[in-house]
Amino acid sequence: MSVSQGIFSGMCDYCQRFDLFNMINDALLLIDFEDGKILFMNQKALTLYQYTQEEFLTLFADDIANSSMRTLRENMELAKTHKEGYIFTTNHIKKDGTIFKVEVSARYMKLHGTPVFAAVIRNLTFDGKMREEIQMAGKVQHRMLPRDLENELFRIRSVYQPHHYVSGDLYDFVYEEKSQLLFGIMIDVMGHSVAAALQTSILKYLFLKAIKKNITINDRLAWINKEVMPFFKGGQFAGVFLFEFDFMCNTLTYAAGGINHFIILKEQGPHIIKTPGLFLGINEDEVYDQGSYHFTSGESFLFLTDGLFERIVQPMDHELDFWSIHELSKKILNSGECKDDASGVGILIR
Repeated sequence: MSVSQGIFSGMCDYCQRFDLFNMINDALLLIDFEDGKILFMNQKALTLYQYTQEEFLTLFADDIANSSMRTLRENMELAKTHKEGYIFTTNHIKKDGTIFKVEVSARYMKLHGTPVFAAVIRNLTFDGKMREEIQMAGKVQHRMLPRDLENELFRIRSVYQPHHYVSGDLYDFVYEEKSQLLFGIMIDVMGHSVAAALQTSILKYLFLKAIKKNITINDRLAWINKEVMPFFKGGQFAGVFLFEFDFMCNTLTYAAGGINHFIILKEQGPHIIKTPGLFLGINEDEVYDQGSYHFTSGESFLFLTDGLFERIVQPMDHELDFWSIHELSKKILNSGECKDDASGVGILIR
């Protein structure tokens, strides 16, 4: 576009290379600081506001700003006092009358002696839609969690709290009444992104496939690790803990891959059990250990991801029982102090 009019007339060759501004991915405006006249709009801005190159030369700042001149002037003055730039949100108007929310990164400068309000505009409408979709994804993720179970053999109580809408932490459990087997998994994927949430779903799917295999629990974990490898790239990994309660033999078996702890609650109080095992997604041929424990009536077990486990004060109070720890866990999650995704599954043996 031609930049030979107004402020740009008579400029040196370097200053006339304003076509370079069309390489910027955001909309850019240059506005006369004194009278608010729009001096320049790059191609991104023309597309965003729906004006032609000829039309923008007739526009003033209040033609695109859905705010009073007083508010507009206040923001311009603030940009002048902030040498590093001033960022604010406001509403703007397109040529067709559509009002949309924007973030303005503004700076005051002089071009050939003319005071200029330079503004980079980022459309927040798309961000808002993305936020709504992520919130919906988080609700779906939550609803897919299994409901707490209770029968003559055991009680299950769970807690769950994403750090930000969707969670990289997840759990699942399946009870087979005929064989009296309770299978469970705790998942803690690195990060809090949508990608992490998708990876938890993949691990949950693989867990449901693994429990149908007639192999040991540590071999199930190794199989899950091998199957999930294509979905973890660039140093990503996941912590996983598999457990299986056999209520015919009163035996708990387990295998750890990055979540290397669980808690047993006995009459003497809580005991933290540590078990080795490398994170999933690192070594395709990783071999995992298997542990076992013979449980009795009245004992209970807590399987927690790091976001919750690390918030419980250590050493644990010996007066804590299953229900008090469950309440403590809910209190921690509701306090707003937890800075990570957090999940927990508690199982009380009747």
